[in-house]
Amino acid sequence: MSHNATEPTQLVPYVEALRARLPAAQFILLMRTFNAWLTGGGRLGVPLVPRHGAEDEPFTAELQNEMLTLMRLTTAS
Repeated sequence: MSHNATEPTQLVPYVEALRARLPAAQFILLMRTFNAWLTGGGRLGVPLVPRHGAEDEPFTAELQNEMLTLMRLTTAS
């Protein structure tokens, strides 16, 4: 993610920390979801809450928390 004047200053370092910490597949899923939220006018077409019995849900509770953090960083002034 490149830094420009419209991005909150904490977003870029946070994304870079996520890139270093998360497995590549999880990072890519998170960034694709985040991009869908950004380009979708602040809404997602899928819920972030996993279905009951979805132990193999790719969007884990950890990724859900990270998504919420990214959303907060993006909307922070």
